[in-house]
Amino acid sequence: MPDKYYENIRAQIKKAAGGGAEKSDILWAVADGMASIIDGATGTSIAGSANSALQGCFSAVTSATGGIVPNPWMVWNGHDEIESLVTKSYLKHRGRMQLGGAAVSVAGALAAAATVADVGALVQHGNATGSTVAHLIKFKAIAKGYKQSETISGWIDVLMKMKALKAAVRGGQFAAAVASPIPWGGSTAVSITAGVLAAGAKLGIKLKFSNLCAMTAMDLHWRCYQETALLSGIRGIGSGTGPATRILQELFIRRGATRVFGQHNLAGLVKEPGGWMAVNDKLLLI
Repeated sequence: MPDKYYENIRAQIKKAAGGGAEKSDILWAVADGMASIIDGATGTSIAGSANSALQGCFSAVTSATGGIVPNPWMVWNGHDEIESLVTKSYLKHRGRMQLGGAAVSVAGALAAAATVADVGALVQHGNATGSTVAHLIKFKAIAKGYKQSETISGWIDVLMKMKALKAAVRGGQFAAAVASPIPWGGSTAVSITAGVLAAGAKLGIKLKFSNLCAMTAMDLHWRCYQETALLSGIRGIGSGTGPATRILQELFIRRGATRVFGQHNLAGLVKEPGGWMAVNDKLLLI
């Protein structure tokens, strides 16, 4: 049975939606609440007094440190009642990624990332491991197949920037860069849909890679669930083969020495309402 924290968050998500809040606003409240836990930020007021239900979502998430937070998309579509045992096992094994600590100029970190964003540049600068290059090559190949989709391009852009950022800076510097505010516009902003960005800006949320990864994780997780559910009923196809599934398969694959530990149970994570938290973890540690 889901614990009281899970039930409280689920109730707050439903309450906010029932109170007329936009889904994008609710997603931002959950994403920023999760980011506040991960990067150690102090609490912030979501939408101020304009929508107390959104503040309730944020507060419920931040009070559930160590617990499972359901993907709002799963809540809205009635797939939120099963316990997220695979997700719990994954998070227990991985541990919580606590960001914050070492000070670094986020502008400098992002500028450094921009100089190594291309696969060739990563190799030339010597900042990339073999797994980094392999990931980037695969992500770029997926992107080429869906050039006309703004949503898919946005997902890939987040992945590529996180990978480049990790290659450009290390350790505490990476953590600080992920947790620091970045401009809503300009060359450092990712190309996620204008509507998503506008929703966050409207709520007064400070855009960071930590809350942006949470937003992306919820979206990818839900779309992968849809792809899998759609194709699982077709004879001979046991899992999704759409863009979200391909992206997550690449994100979770183990290469090199880590292969001895076996592959992650991606299918199990996708089915669970809390599975997006594992996706978020992988995005932050890419």
